[in-house]
Amino acid sequence: MRQERRPTYYCSKHERLLGWKYKEWIDFSLETITRIKALYEFFLSAHMETHFYEVIETRCDKCEELDRQILCEEFATRS
Repeated sequence: MRQERRPTYYCSKHERLLGWKYKEWIDFSLETITRIKALYEFFLSAHMETHFYEVIETRCDKCEELDRQILCEEFATRS
């Protein structure tokens, strides 16, 4: 069975990783995220295949929800 090459997405603000099995954000410690990033950097420096270990910082579902709340409040005060 061939594995898909997917990067690991994380949000450092809320300390969350995107879990691929259920396609949802999962709470993880910043220490765990730091270890994953260090492993990725190691593979990069050794010129090894990194697609399975790529780590990308992005916004999580909590970030998106906070943005929605701010926008709703902004529109409500302007109405």
